[in-house]
Amino acid sequence: MDFIDDLNLCNEQKNYIFSLAEKLKTSMSPELYYHTIGTLNYSKKLSLLYIDDRNKKAHYRLYVSCLLHDYGRMFGYEELIEVARNNHLKIREFELKLPPLLHGLVGDFLVARDFGIQDKRILKAIKYHTIGYCNMSIEDKILFISDKIEETRDYEGVERLRKLSLKDINLCLAEVYKNTIIYVIKENKLLHPDTSKIWNNICGGVINVSKK
Repeated sequence: MDFIDDLNLCNEQKNYIFSLAEKLKTSMSPELYYHTIGTLNYSKKLSLLYIDDRNKKAHYRLYVSCLLHDYGRMFGYEELIEVARNNHLKIREFELKLPPLLHGLVGDFLVARDFGIQDKRILKAIKYHTIGYCNMSIEDKILFISDKIEETRDYEGVERLRKLSLKDINLCLAEVYKNTIIYVIKENKLLHPDTSKIWNNICGGVINVSKK
């Protein structure tokens, strides 16, 4: 896995990332695995721009989060509900009715259980990578964006978002979040009840949200 050699991490951290990627490769569908590696690769590009290269811990947390952000997708919808209820996870009944989001909301528990990861920042990034939260950390902004615009994604406007991500991370976050809201509405899907609060919080830190 050539991408491991390019990560700005110590050898121990690289070895752990490599072992994670190997495990996921043998258990994920090819499509999900390629998306996972795509998310990691794009996050690497953004992290070199927006995270101090000396902050190895932040880079490491980000890369682990990227590799495991969709681990919950390997479980069926009913299985995720069962895990949530059997383990008394703090997931609202409304959230149990949102299949596209549930893999993240339960994913942090599954990652802690199956990989022994206890780092709260990694688990938080995984839990909220689909919904976001107010005042997101830079690592979580990068994961949120990379998940939506990594190189295997192909939809109208994605190239514009990729260019924007290299210029202004906060403006890109606003645009990506806006695109997500528009997509959910167009598909007649349910919006998470916290969406408007998070959107307003994101816009509070952005002077001009692009309308183009």
